[in-house]
Amino acid sequence: MTTEEEIEFKKKISETIIPIAINMTEDKIRDILEIVQKDNPQLPEGFANMLLEQIIIKKRSR
Repeated sequence: MTTEEEIEFKKKISETIIPIAINMTEDKIRDILEIVQKDNPQLPEGFANMLLEQIIIKKRSR
């Protein structure tokens, strides 16, 4: 992922996922991401973990 893609990815997380995830527990977010990863085998290995890390970082910085 290029630097520009990474910046855009983090921006999209802030705009789309954080407003929903802000009121969810980390366990609930983890459960949802595991389901998404399992139901979408085309996603890269570890994508859910990487996304979870980004969500937690964004939630804690608010």
